Amino acid sequence: MRYGYPFERIEKALKACEASRDIEIVPMDRFDLEHLIGDVSRSINRMKSGATQVQLLDLCGRLEAAERYDDGMLDTL
Repeated sequence: MRYGYPFERIEKALKACEASRDIEIVPMDRFDLEHLIGDVSRSINRMKSGATQVQLLDLCGRLEAAERYDDGMLDTL
């Protein structure tokens, strides 16, 4: 959440599954997803290389795949 600045509704859903080790589904519409991708991308571009940047690149790629294929079930990627 520090790097994506989700809207309040999405933030609550993310916090609700924060401690889970399972794959969780966070419902959001295309508008929310596009903004989250943009925010994460901006955070990636502002940081120097490192483990956090690599993790955010992976997350951004997974979010972009969900957007591209209109499929939120990313556990198969």
